[in-house]
Amino acid sequence: MAVTNKKVFLAIIATFAQSSYAEKLLPGKWKTKFLFNFFDQDSNSGDQVYDGTKDEGLTVIEPMLFISHQIDSTTNISGHVVLDAWSAESDTKLDGNTGESGKGIENQSRVSANFSYSKELKKIRITPRIGFSSEYDYKSFNGGFAYEQSFAKDNFVLGASIDYFHDSAKLFDYAQERTTDFKDKRVYSYNISASQILTYTDVINFNLNYIKQTGALESIRNSTALNNGRFAENLPDLRDRYSFSTQFIHGFDDENSVSIKYRYYKDNWEMEANTIETSYRKSIFEDDGFLEFNYRFHHQDEVEYFKKSLTTQQMYVTSDSDQAAFDANRFGILYSFNKGVTDLKFFKTSKFEYTIAAYHYYRSNNLKYNVLQASLGIEF
Repeated sequence: MAVTNKKVFLAIIATFAQSSYAEKLLPGKWKTKFLFNFFDQDSNSGDQVYDGTKDEGLTVIEPMLFISHQIDSTTNISGHVVLDAWSAESDTKLDGNTGESGKGIENQSRVSANFSYSKELKKIRITPRIGFSSEYDYKSFNGGFAYEQSFAKDNFVLGASIDYFHDSAKLFDYAQERTTDFKDKRVYSYNISASQILTYTDVINFNLNYIKQTGALESIRNSTALNNGRFAENLPDLRDRYSFSTQFIHGFDDENSVSIKYRYYKDNWEMEANTIETSYRKSIFEDDGFLEFNYRFHHQDEVEYFKKSLTTQQMYVTSDSDQAAFDANRFGILYSFNKGVTDLKFFKTSKFEYTIAAYHYYRSNNLKYNVLQASLGIEF
């Protein structure tokens, strides 16, 4: 197959989009996509687990529904609904008083939804959004606004966004041996991004992000061993988080492209982290599908309040293994097929797609998980 600059350009743009659902549709078109995630976690290093077994076993089933409608050439509305159901040993064994039956929390669930409106004004796109999430011990009402403008014949795109989360969380009162009422938590996120098409075969982008968290930053599930008992996780009511990331994408020809991404993170709890992610994507079936292999490496330092156990009480402490120092590796493979069709058995449609992906993750403090993901999308 002959190599053309146009095809190489389209190949790296597809890699850059990473199969984003926010692609632009033709005016009047609808797109519906169903995504199903299955997550299984195995860990024996959970120092925060209430009964001391360190068992962080977790199974999650997560169906997701995405709907998008292109009202006209400049206006799009979209939304998604997520339903989570999970079972976790660390939740069940927390304390009998956390469940209405007095037997602990054997199964939990979460429902969340998000709605956005996108409008293009010449070279500018604005996107306000609203959303909510609700589960047994956590609630969130949130909203955001994104601004994006293109320059230099659309070769350079500058973006900025702000998001606000009005959250509340339940904690566990070890003195009363019961859950507390909901406590306030607020999250403010600010992001600046820039993307530049360098050549027909190369694209680069940058992101700067600042997140401010205030209020109840502890988790109901986390505690620290203290002599023969447990001491509830206690953390400062402010966390400032900063990150910078960049991604470079190169297309070798009309069928093969690679991406490499680097992210640096630092916060005022003395955590510092570096992440590198790379992927290789190959178009197959005459560009109707692609196969992708990806790898991610992550290294982080522990927060200054991390302790596996205590001999005396201290003001701030956490045993959450996510706040510890560790190295992590994730391997993934993804297959996607996207084909235009004219008539299915039950209704007319213009495009049909499905994606299957599998990921294996493990890290140096004895946590590992596997993710199986499948999606089905129909455009009509």
